[in-house]
Amino acid sequence: MLGGVADTVAQLITAFRTRRPHPGDDFLSIEIPDYDKQKPPAAGELGYVRSSSPSFDFERLTRFMAYGFFMAPVQFQWFGFLSRAFPLTKKNPTAPAFKRVAFDQLIFAPFGMICLCLLSNIFGLD
Repeated sequence: MLGGVADTVAQLITAFRTRRPHPGDDFLSIEIPDYDKQKPPAAGELGYVRSSSPSFDFERLTRFMAYGFFMAPVQFQWFGFLSRAFPLTKKNPTAPAFKRVAFDQLIFAPFGMICLCLLSNIFGLD
């Protein structure tokens, strides 16, 4: 569910940012002159503005939710291992917390990114 909520928010933010503002909608707007009128700038280049907001992609939403569904049990086990390997103590809870973060970022994060990339290639996830 969290993956679905996160992707929905990401798509809504993207739609909001790419919508073409009507004159007078934005009091702080910067006009960028057209330097090359024959060739429009590519997506991501300076001056690129979409004429309409992208439509909501339900297939992408479903794929992100599926990724979360398959990764949640693995993450549950991983975080359980981290809590057993680095228990928090009343005397010094900071050091074990930093060790948990370091192990998670150095070991599990690359694994999670590889899984996401593999699933992206297999299922065409954006």
